[in-house]
Amino acid sequence: MKFTPPIFERLLFPLHKQVYRQIQETLDTIEEKHPGKLAEIIANFEASSRTDTQTKTQRPGKAEDVKYPSLDIAVLYLQPEEIKISMLHKSTAYKISFDYDEKPPSQYKGSHLSLGFYKDKVLHSFIVPLEYLLGFNEKAILREDSHQIYSHTILSQQNQNFINSRMPSNFDKKKRNDESSIQQFYQSNSFLYVGRTKRTWLERYNQHCRDMRRGSNLRFHRALRGEFCNIGVLEHIVERAGLTEKQALDIEEKEVEKRSLHLLFPNGLNMIPGGNAGLKYVHNFAKRTGFVMEKELTAENAESMLVDIQQHSLKKHFNTDMIERIKAAISRLWAENIHFRVNVMTKAQNRFSFEQIQAARIWYSSGWPNEKILEYLQRIDKKKINMDQLERLLKGETYASIPDVLV
Repeated sequence: MKFTPPIFERLLFPLHKQVYRQIQETLDTIEEKHPGKLAEIIANFEASSRTDTQTKTQRPGKAEDVKYPSLDIAVLYLQPEEIKISMLHKSTAYKISFDYDEKPPSQYKGSHLSLGFYKDKVLHSFIVPLEYLLGFNEKAILREDSHQIYSHTILSQQNQNFINSRMPSNFDKKKRNDESSIQQFYQSNSFLYVGRTKRTWLERYNQHCRDMRRGSNLRFHRALRGEFCNIGVLEHIVERAGLTEKQALDIEEKEVEKRSLHLLFPNGLNMIPGGNAGLKYVHNFAKRTGFVMEKELTAENAESMLVDIQQHSLKKHFNTDMIERIKAAISRLWAENIHFRVNVMTKAQNRFSFEQIQAARIWYSSGWPNEKILEYLQRIDKKKINMDQLERLLKGETYASIPDVLV
């Protein structure tokens, strides 16, 4: 079984050829000791590769009777903190390790190649499904128009210190209960963003950083600036690759809705739905705010355009794009709203929260049906609102003084 450096570089960035040779040596060792298992790893991944990460795929065998081969390869760079991604292809200062096991379905998490390095005391971690690097869907991935789904997670320094304190210096990989507990803590306490691109991961991430530096108020860019926490770990995962644009849009829409849509998930960093629903929202948001799009809206430029529309909208309503001043202004408008005052005086429990108002407007502009919107609003706040109230809100008959903005 051959490791394919062009795939790794298409998905992420180049490494020193010595790294590739050592990975190949690891694969040769596994193939010799466990013949046929690498091919089985690829076969087991095929069904998962066509859907989002939260949809369970049917695997052969009953319950815990079948064991699935799993291989994780880890590369950790040991250079000083000034290391840059652009210099990794020259670096041989790293250590490499691997963990092969055969797991029952309840413990099976797939196979991965992970890479890590420290920069400014922040651990930057990159994870790719190993199956892609063994040649799965190779031709599709190498096409210039192929898409990938990726995710970014941000863990605070405080929570990273907590994890480190719970992980012994000689961490026993056989203690699966401890490993699972740490993984659950990480997932529950980290911020998450999901995206899609047909560029390399590095090109797309650089665009995020440019939007962050130009003052974007989208939650992901604010998180990258450290507004929500002191960053301890910044993790980047290639979730799916070698997709057509349609496949990528469909999977991204499901992935965001199930994992990272803000207001549904407190730590979610996606402010709008993914996929075609997100594109529809950006188009409608521009139309409602009077923003003139000088370029055709596409899947690739949608986020940067959303940054522009959001800033245009905030300045139009508040003459500023400073989030704290905007929140204070919204609080004043909220307190002055007649529906707020009436419901407070009568102690009614069926008034919308601001979060519900914003979510309803976003999801409606994304093309969600009213029944779905109402169901999801109950997840945000279990107040006794009904369809009539929702329809009046969406028609602008209630809460009209509360601006339709993205914050």
